[in-house]
Amino acid sequence: MLVFFLACETATLDIGGHDSHDSDVDTSDTSDTGDSAETGDTDTGVPPIEFDCDALPEADDTEMTGDAGGPGPRAYHDVVFDDDGHLIGNDLSSLLSATYEGGVTPMVPGTGMLQGMDRLPDGDLVVVDDTNGTLVRVSPEGATSIITTGMYGTYGVTTGPDGMLYAAPVYQGDGSVVIARVDPETGDTTEWAKLSRVHTPRIVVFNLDSTIAYVATIGTGTVFQIPVDDNLDPTGQAEDYATGIGSWMDGLGIDACGNLYVAEYASSGLYRVRTDSSVESLVRKRPTPYGHGLEWGSGIGGWRTDALYQPQPYDNNTVREVVIGVPSGAAYRTWR
Repeated sequence: MLVFFLACETATLDIGGHDSHDSDVDTSDTSDTGDSAETGDTDTGVPPIEFDCDALPEADDTEMTGDAGGPGPRAYHDVVFDDDGHLIGNDLSSLLSATYEGGVTPMVPGTGMLQGMDRLPDGDLVVVDDTNGTLVRVSPEGATSIITTGMYGTYGVTTGPDGMLYAAPVYQGDGSVVIARVDPETGDTTEWAKLSRVHTPRIVVFNLDSTIAYVATIGTGTVFQIPVDDNLDPTGQAEDYATGIGSWMDGLGIDACGNLYVAEYASSGLYRVRTDSSVESLVRKRPTPYGHGLEWGSGIGGWRTDALYQPQPYDNNTVREVVIGVPSGAAYRTWR
């Protein structure tokens, strides 16, 4: 297959049902066109990307540096991109905004350590402050507000095709661990799914037609799949999708071909899980430059749309660029 691509108020966890949503909310930086390769984003100056899902190139990773070899972008456990060509990351003290050339400026000082990040449908960011147990909304100007509380120990947050937030792990009073679904406008929070006790959910992503949710874990190196209905409610139990991927997953994403990408701490690796569930090692190095988390570039300001950007918290919070030759699945994803 040959393809071209152009580049509040708080709430506590309430276990129960979830209302359906009728609108298709695009959560990527480009327009949601399903499986079409035309995104309509022709004003970014990004040339078309040609890729063959059956013959993807070998990954090429590079630690980013600034102009004249100076320090490059900085981030700790996750990154996200804004609409102005900046990479947003955290350095354990502040939320930072960085250019591709390495210019770094504080966006929100004094945040402390933050975990997962994603874009909200309205262009704001959502970040996980697990120290204070909150999901926090951040405007492009750096204004912050709390979406919900009670999220102690939570690591990953994903904006789903429905515009809801999927956060994990969320620890319950009875000792169980669940994946929560959070309305970013109201903070209303419900249990969405749970795994068996030997697996701790970490990050959720949806497949290209929004019929399957994939869940990265810590425990036994297993990525799970959960079938979902037209409202993204689970219709069955979680089942093994891919196994043997270390034991501690810190990043999960899906490309335009439907392949998953997993950042895994125990092996310091980056893995590709093909659509037949086979696992391919892309990057394995010594622990120091381990790529923690992953995000596709925005195509704005020099960031490549066919590359993953990974923070390296054990290498002075540097960032690496891993060119994989295929864009994110976000612009291809549909929701019925």
